[in-house]
Amino acid sequence: MGAICGIYYKNKVANVKEYKKVMMDLGKYRFEKSGTVHDGSIILGCHQNCLTPESINETLPVEDDTGLLVITADAIIDNREELFTLLAVPTEKTNMPDSLVILEAYKKWGTTCPDKLVGDFSFVIWDKKKQELFCARDHVGKRSFYYYNDKDIFAFSTLINPLFQIEGIKRALNETYIADFLAITGIHHEIGSDITLYENIYQLLPAHAMTVNRSGISKWCYWEIKKTKEIQFESDAEYEEAFRKVFTEAVRCRLRSIKRVGIQLSGGLDSGSVACLAAEELKKRNEKLYSFTQVPMEGYKNWLPDNQLPDEREYVEAISRFTGNIVSHYISSEGKSPITEINESIAMFEQPYKCLANIHWINEINRTASSMGIGVLLSGQSGNSTISWGNVNAYLTHLLKVRRFTIFIREIKAYSQLKKINPIKLCLSVMLNFMPYAIKNFIHKVRKRKDYKKFLSPIDPDFYATMGIDKRFEKYNIDPLFLDHSDSFNQRLKMLSPAGFSHLGALETKISLAFGVEKRDPTRDKRVIEFCINLPEDQWVRDGNGRRFIRCAMKGYMPDEVRLNTTVRGKQAADWCQRIMPEWGKICEEIATIGKNELECKYLDIVRIKQFLSENKELKYDNDGSGGVILLLRSLIFARFLRSFKG
Repeated sequence: MGAICGIYYKNKVANVKEYKKVMMDLGKYRFEKSGTVHDGSIILGCHQNCLTPESINETLPVEDDTGLLVITADAIIDNREELFTLLAVPTEKTNMPDSLVILEAYKKWGTTCPDKLVGDFSFVIWDKKKQELFCARDHVGKRSFYYYNDKDIFAFSTLINPLFQIEGIKRALNETYIADFLAITGIHHEIGSDITLYENIYQLLPAHAMTVNRSGISKWCYWEIKKTKEIQFESDAEYEEAFRKVFTEAVRCRLRSIKRVGIQLSGGLDSGSVACLAAEELKKRNEKLYSFTQVPMEGYKNWLPDNQLPDEREYVEAISRFTGNIVSHYISSEGKSPITEINESIAMFEQPYKCLANIHWINEINRTASSMGIGVLLSGQSGNSTISWGNVNAYLTHLLKVRRFTIFIREIKAYSQLKKINPIKLCLSVMLNFMPYAIKNFIHKVRKRKDYKKFLSPIDPDFYATMGIDKRFEKYNIDPLFLDHSDSFNQRLKMLSPAGFSHLGALETKISLAFGVEKRDPTRDKRVIEFCINLPEDQWVRDGNGRRFIRCAMKGYMPDEVRLNTTVRGKQAADWCQRIMPEWGKICEEIATIGKNELECKYLDIVRIKQFLSENKELKYDNDGSGGVILLLRSLIFARFLRSFKG
């Protein structure tokens, strides 16, 4: 766990003094050791925190035994045993650090090596013989990688801000990124391209690699999510056994830590599955698993319907009793709110953000975990799109698409009976998925459904038009109204998109650096994704039951109270509006000042902000951000960023 950086001078010998400015900026975080390697036109650097047993004696950057290759890496490689077999590594060398494992892979497979690696990584290899840099980011972008390139230098860093310490690299806002950020109605920051918030600063996308030399840059995608060959077994039991083998290994390899292991645990299927398997493995080592669960503030007034649960303690306790070696911690984040975290989070993320309802408790969990000596914090963040997939509507759409009408009718009947809904209405909702987007949009307006763009996107309409956002949304298949409900595979493809991976990876990298706790997600493991994508669709949904596969596969491995729970689902941060109610008057006063500088007027819809502000002078405890409150707070965060921006 750490941060990497470096500069490649294309036309002169490296300037060591200039490089130290970059290293000093990275050094604001807590690191146990730092190192640099200078070789003519290249300087590579790394800040490290030891997390795995092999990292204790690791020094980065490091040369290989030939002296022809130098690597700097922010990497945890999870398929070490498999690689040792493929690379014929002698037993006495299997304690080598992950950076040297990457170098051995590069020696054997060259620039195709990233696809052979499993884990969280970004790395750069200087090949002295070729006079070329080779850069790679892991399959799902768990570690960030930013770079700048012109005719004279190529510079890279785990973080963005250090790049601006280099002479000639100016801090200027990228209006295309800003338009995307403000127009996207969901919580994602970016649209899928390699641009960032700053002009001329780019990111290497997940599952991408590139070479850099005096002739220029060459980039390519080395892995993509696709159906290859559908997995076929004779029985459900065989499917479940094969899944448990893959998923258990994904969990097990993420426990390789010299520090305590924790988990961000809800009472649901995803993090619950991870917790049960991790606890069982740690039990073999006579170690505990430390869980951290967000719970409502003291005095919380419950406003949710009966099928939503603001406090998942009872299910977490069921998991704890079942495993016998989980130490539970409940984080109520007293005195914290989405507002108290804005300035710290803007600085941490190096940009504005949208996860405003959750940021206070995410930060508090990481603070608490760090104070307890937790080195790895597991999660089940991506489980909804992998291990616990099972969207009934998407499955029904799939059945029509592949013309399995008999099964379609059977499933319509089963789901209608199970949920006590009209089968004709259900059929019509599925048919709607096949209509052109324009017709869906028309029906949406006729029904007078909520206009998400109006209530969630604070972008100025003239700026929206000038930046051609409609065409960009069309190009990158962005659905601002959440109307495009496609078949099972394509829905998962959206959820597992490079844009989504980049968004999560950047946040998790920077949270990890800020708090010194490595966030790891077995449900985002490359092997788990490939298994789940190629599983037959009827394993996920059958007889009207969604999310059936994980419930079946975890039988005996998870308490039935959690595994078979279909009546309630957890609602994270149900109290976030209640937390900011005491501060709402001051917040409104600050929001009322938005529009007093040129950039705010250019980017933000000041008229709409003023309108929503007048309509929301009082905040009710059951508001949950409706009626434009989320737009107001997104505008506030963005305005605070602009006011702190120094070009």
